[in-house]
Amino acid sequence: MDQWNQIAAEVSGPNAFLWALGAYVSMILIERATYLFQERKHWNERDARQNVINSSVTAIGDSFLGGPLFVGIYFFVYENLRLFDIPYLWWGWVAALLLNDLAYYVDHRIAHRTGFFWAIHTSHHSSKEMNLTVASRGTLLGLGGTLSPAYFVLCAAMGVPFLMFVAAKFFGNQWGVFNHTRLVHRMGFLENWLATPANHRVHHGTEPKYLDKNYGQVLIIWDRLFGSFQREEEEPVFGLVKQLESDRIWDIQTSGAQWLIGEMKTAPRLIDKLRYLWMPPGWRHDGCHLTTEQIRAGVPGCIAGPVVA
Repeated sequence: MDQWNQIAAEVSGPNAFLWALGAYVSMILIERATYLFQERKHWNERDARQNVINSSVTAIGDSFLGGPLFVGIYFFVYENLRLFDIPYLWWGWVAALLLNDLAYYVDHRIAHRTGFFWAIHTSHHSSKEMNLTVASRGTLLGLGGTLSPAYFVLCAAMGVPFLMFVAAKFFGNQWGVFNHTRLVHRMGFLENWLATPANHRVHHGTEPKYLDKNYGQVLIIWDRLFGSFQREEEEPVFGLVKQLESDRIWDIQTSGAQWLIGEMKTAPRLIDKLRYLWMPPGWRHDGCHLTTEQIRAGVPGCIAGPVVA
């Protein structure tokens, strides 16, 4: 257990970013090399390059603003509002890993079901490709996770020490990168327990049956427990129901905000403008809804619907 604590302290310490970056780059290089010998048509060089540039922009911005803000809020909640004290023992590490993954599930589901958080999360789904470079496709508007409604607050409130949280997050994120590949088709019995690449490909699919499914980062058991699981039946068409047809970094970063502001402008009343912030994507103040539930049921919207995935 001492050896485990030592490893966890290392990935939680000053070198955590270098560990994560090194692991991520290595995984991308291995995947890219594999595509040279098989399934070449499934690798879009320009999209991958834009993903890397976009991710770099987001990472640099988060290191100056989102990161420090995130750390400050986490410490405040942990020091002042925590309900329990989770120790650095084996069961504490298990609890931290489970709480981190459950918090990710809750946060991820909220991100898909409320207009404000979907406007932030849209960028991650805006690629029509599915490879490891898509895993870190995001936006500065998320402020390094600071705007996540449940992810880190739950862990801090439950008493997960910050270094333990960072270690759990590190291992969760590495799996979350891995499950963005198309090269791994099935993982046997693990498909019933883990957010495997096949299960996560469903999450990025645009077909009605795949919308708003499989939110888990490491475990798929949360989706099974809470009714959001869908097995991959055929490989999805990736991206958004209403695809982003631009690969400019500005559009990747701001397309969700542009959509949300545009929707709010259509409402004449202030209360309806505000409802777009918490109602699900596809909700309309005039009743012409085109939400995931309507798309899945085959109910046509009155007008061209907003971006939904």
